[in-house]
Parts: sequence; structure tokens; C-alpha cells
Amino acid sequence: MQLRLDEYAHLDSPIHRWEPRAKFLALFALIIAFSMVRDLRVVPLMLAITAGLYALARLPVSFLIERLKYPGVFLLALVIILPLFTGSTVIAQIGFLSVRAEGLTYMVLVVSRFAAILTVSLVLFGTAPFMTHVRTLRRLGIPPLLADLLLLTVRYLFQIADTFQRMQIAMRLRGFALTRLNGRGASQLAGLLASLFIRSYEQADRVYHAMRLRGYGESSSPPAPLQPSVREGRKPAFDSPSLSLAMERGSGGEDVFEGNNMTPPALSITRLTFSYPGRPPVLNGIDLTVQHGERVGVIGANGAGKTSLFLTICGVLAPSSGEIRAGGELLPPGKVQPSIGLVFQNSDDQLFSPSVREDVAFGAVNLSLSADEVEARVSEALTLTGAAHLADRAPHHLSGGEKRMVAIAAVLAMRPRLVLYDEPDANLDSRARRRLIHFLQAAPHTLLLASHDLELILEVCDRVIVLDEGRVVADGAARTIMADQALMQAHGLEKPHSLIPHTHVLDAGSNSHE
Repeated sequence: MQLRLDEYAHLDSPIHRWEPRAKFLALFALIIAFSMVRDLRVVPLMLAITAGLYALARLPVSFLIERLKYPGVFLLALVIILPLFTGSTVIAQIGFLSVRAEGLTYMVLVVSRFAAILTVSLVLFGTAPFMTHVRTLRRLGIPPLLADLLLLTVRYLFQIADTFQRMQIAMRLRGFALTRLNGRGASQLAGLLASLFIRSYEQADRVYHAMRLRGYGESSSPPAPLQPSVREGRKPAFDSPSLSLAMERGSGGEDVFEGNNMTPPALSITRLTFSYPGRPPVLNGIDLTVQHGERVGVIGANGAGKTSLFLTICGVLAPSSGEIRAGGELLPPGKVQPSIGLVFQNSDDQLFSPSVREDVAFGAVNLSLSADEVEARVSEALTLTGAAHLADRAPHHLSGGEKRMVAIAAVLAMRPRLVLYDEPDANLDSRARRRLIHFLQAAPHTLLLASHDLELILEVCDRVIVLDEGRVVADGAARTIMADQALMQAHGLEKPHSLIPHTHVLDAGSNSHE
């Protein structure tokens, strides 16, 4: 279920044309007034005002019905429960159940108030783009913390609604149908709701990590620029003065020199271990060095430790032991660094603002940069990823490929020295995947790329490390490592299709081998 609260914001009605601040204050005051109704005699007037407003807004009736569907389950429960269990004056007897006057009155009040408040809320939020409401709240002086809560709340309404619909469809495809409220159906419905809340909690945790990685709640400052030399005769991947951190690719583990001085590696990991509470280690003494400009592929079977390695490098997880250095600087365990960016496997875990522009600006704002510098970084990152035309769109309305490039832009606006990509091609179609590959091939930063798509690794990375049970079991040139069929099979991997010699049929009776 897509909420799409502002899908009819383009209509032309007196409510649509109402000045945003006046509309917000008036309708919000009406909602407060409706919530205080206690007299049953006022209910007809309340419902008449509500119906008049909705008609004046010229919103389709289907818009209201669709959004009353799921709250209607809650209302139905109130209709059944309140008259039977509230009050003492019995007005009817249904078997062993008693219908009580006070409960019936209270039920009418509660249901009427709920329906009226929800309808007025739909008139408020359905007659203007959501970003207009955000700007209105800011102009009205709403504290930044409340604005943050509003943005995240709306974001979660969309996410939870979509998750609920997918889970409901999956249950229906496996025979679930709540045609009557029996014990089995109620138990299955309770399991659905419990799973929904657990998933929501887990995603909230991932979104919070994404916010921390972009400076939320941290006293961060912009990373000090690195100045690795550009090798003679070669040019940076992006020749733009604004991309001050564009750096030249190193070659397979060589140190980069500037004059007679050795530049520290972009990333140096020594004897890194990590384990989740009560579980065996998922990282077992990892040693790894990545030079400036390298593109390193990280491959391994499910459970090999790829995601845990990335979360530890960027400071979301604190290692059990070992050291991580970036540009020669020792990183405090479990403290996020603005110089290291992480692109999550699921783009929805990273996009939480009401517009693409605000999502990309989120990190730069948390770096306490000036408004001009924030705007410059946003424009730079969106242009670099080819997402500038999406700036004023809502992230949850984008396609999978668009979300991916916006998520990358949100990380690049921090101007990290090192970017970690965790399954960046997950759920992309072939065209979006090709566009992603072109971007990664020319990206101006050092990167580590974890993916089960070994063909993508071959196209993007010159070097590959193989993880198995939290250990680096192979490290070398990508084509050399992945062409070793015995090595790949020993660690739960398959040799990429493009590295396998193929036979072409010339005619019905003869073959030619490559």
C-alpha cells in the first residue's frame, strides 16, 4: 500500500489555493477542537463540517476510503467492544452479552471523532506537497528536533505500509484469508503484526546507523583533505576542481609516493576481530591494506563476514581487537568517521528525508558547513551521480536504480576519502546496473566493493580479496583470483561466466573452441 498522501496536491480547489500557514493553523485548530468533543449533540455538526471541507477540497471519495481501510479494522474493534464492556445501563441483551447505553454513546463519540480527525488530516496533507508542509512548519518556528521527528515519522509510515502490504500478499499467496475471526486466523494475524513491528525496529536501527554515518548526533568536522600525488602522465577520473578529494588509482598494493615521502595507505587493518554477543567470531584476525585510488572487490559466500567487515571499518560496530587506520590515522573503535562512507545494501535504509535534495544535504548540514557550501556539495554529488533531475522528488517514490544513485550521492556529499559499497547492485535492472558500473569505474574515490555479482567485480575492480569464515583467504589481481576454479569452489564461490572458455556452434556438424 502506497500512502501517497499528496497524490492529488495538483488539483485546483479553494483548499488547495489556501495560504499554507493559514491552512495549517486553521485545520490543525479544527482537529484539536474535534478531539475535545464530548457531547453527542455536537457530532452531527462535526461530521457536517468535515464533509463540507472534504467536498470543498474536491478530493476523490476513493482517496478517503482507501486510507480508511486499515484504521477501519481498529474502528470495527471499538464498535464491537465499547458497547459491550463500557457502562452499566443495559439497553439490550444478545445471548449472554449486554449492550450498554454508556458504551454505545462513547463508541459513537470515539468513532465519529476518529473519522472526522482523519478526514480533516487528509484534507490538510492531501492538498499540498508534503515538502510544502515541512517548509510551513519551519516558517512557523517549529523546533528542529520536532521537524526531524516529523520527517522520520512520515518516512516510517510509508515504509511500514509497504512492508505490511508485501507481508499480507505473501500470506495470501500461501492460503491465508481472514474470512472469520477464529483462533487460527487471529493467531496468524497476530504473527503478521509482530513480524511487522520487529522488522520496523530492525530497519529503524539501520536508518539510525545511516544517520550517524552522515554526522547526526556527532560533533563532526569536515575530513582533512588528503593530497596524494597524481602519477605522471595520468589524469584523475573526474577533472573537476570542486572534487578536491579526487585521487588517482594505485596499482595492486603499491605505495604511493609524493617526492621522497611515502603517503600512508587509504586503509590499513591489522589483526581485526569481531563477534556478536554470544556468537562465534565473524571476523578472525583480518589484515588488509588498501592504497589511495584502489578499487578492491570483497567476495565470499553468505556469512563470510563482508557486511560485518564494512560496519566495523566505518565505526558502526566496535571491533573486539585489532586496529583500523585511515590515511595513517588510528580510528577510535566504534566511532563513525566522516572520512569513510558506507552505501548500504538496501537504499531504503539510507533515504529518510522528504526530498532527495534534503537527503543529500543531511550529512553536509551535520558538518556545520555554510549554506552555500552545503548547496555546492549537494549540486556536486547529484551531478556526479546523474541524479540532479531528481532533486525535488520524494525518495520513496523513486525506482530502485534512482534510489541507489541518490543513496550514493548522499554519501558523496560528505566527500569521504574511502567509500564502502555493500551489494550496490542488489535489485537493480540491467540498465540501472550498467549505469552503476560506469559510475564506479570512474568514481574519484578509493572504494571497497562487496557483491555476489562477480561480473560486476571484474568490470570495476583490479584487485579482489576472498573472505571465508571471517578470514582473508586470498588477495590479488581480480582476474587471477577469480579464474582459479579450485580456489573459488573451495570457498563457496563459482568462477565468473566470462572467464570460462565457451564453445560456439559453427554448423550442425562442427564446433570451434575459443
